[in-house]
Amino acid sequence: MKILIANPGSTSYKCKLFEMDTEKILFQASIERICEKTGSYSYSSENPEKITKEIAIPDYETAVKMTLDTLNDMFPISEIDAVGFKTVLAKDVTGCAFLDAEVLEAMKACLPLAPVHNQVYLTAISIFKKLLKDTPLVGLFETSFHTKIPPEAYLYGIPYEWYEKHSVRKYGFHGASHHYIADKIQELYGAEKIISCHLGGSSSVCAIHKGVSIDTSMGMSPQSGLLNAKRVGDLDPFALLYLMDQEKLNTDQMREILITRGGVLGISGISGDIREIEQAMIRGVPRAALAFKSFAYAVKRYIGEYLAILNGTDYIVFTGGIGQHSSKMREAILADMENLGVMLDKEKNTANPGEGLISLPSSRVKVAVIQTNEELIVAREAAKKASE
Repeated sequence: MKILIANPGSTSYKCKLFEMDTEKILFQASIERICEKTGSYSYSSENPEKITKEIAIPDYETAVKMTLDTLNDMFPISEIDAVGFKTVLAKDVTGCAFLDAEVLEAMKACLPLAPVHNQVYLTAISIFKKLLKDTPLVGLFETSFHTKIPPEAYLYGIPYEWYEKHSVRKYGFHGASHHYIADKIQELYGAEKIISCHLGGSSSVCAIHKGVSIDTSMGMSPQSGLLNAKRVGDLDPFALLYLMDQEKLNTDQMREILITRGGVLGISGISGDIREIEQAMIRGVPRAALAFKSFAYAVKRYIGEYLAILNGTDYIVFTGGIGQHSSKMREAILADMENLGVMLDKEKNTANPGEGLISLPSSRVKVAVIQTNEELIVAREAAKKASE
């Protein structure tokens, strides 16, 4: 069985073709700078040599068609059994689902909660429906890994009838990543209690017990929880209402600000990219240092929360672009946690291993860096769905 995983971004598109019998990647492609004068298109197959072209990519349909044409030269696209998407949020829909008209309407209903994410996926799905008319399209919703979170963890302190009427509750996201981390740590170390830290442009922390998510930092939308690159994260609702009154903003205007001018960018005034923040810190920029410390503090706070909820943990795992590559951020997050059983090996951490343990042998809580593989989780679930 061959499953193509489509990963759309606002100005980028990536895809991977899996042979599910072996879980081998047969083809992968990446397109950047869609709709700009000059875009970048790179791809590789079983031959590891990557081919890169600088080429104008005027729209999203051109990007998708370009990858399908290249793919068709190597493997007939008629052999693709399904196209899988790491979909985000749909009203009253979770798990793995065929992307039929009803599910697409449920995704549209959640556009106010995940405007950027859902619109990008709706656009990509409509293109695939046009280009691959007979191929099943399957979405694994990011909320699916969190469906066993207990009511006391997912309910908000609002009138209960609003939960019943409008489904207002915590859902959680980054499910495919946290799912992969749960499986990988179990496979490598046999651990039951895990705190998974997916840290990148979009970030969340998840408490996992025996392979099941029991709480996570993101809520009803991907906008809450940790500071993100540009998204605000946790915010007092009355502070939000006060700001709307003071700045004379309507809900659409405030929604746009919360997802484009908040988070690490909002505090630093420079960038939402931690790499650029760290460079600015070297130059002595005070707000860059403040943004760095604020992000680290938010992650530490959620780790502390989940240490209490799990009654301790076996592993704290870092993944995602920041989690894997920023040794400074990992050290800042785990500083002064020795009394909680967390002892970082500074030498191993600074060496920035692609994967492996970075805690001291004497550390009661082990700390690991793991490269996540969300596409593989989506491919596995899409293959199961396509076989039904």
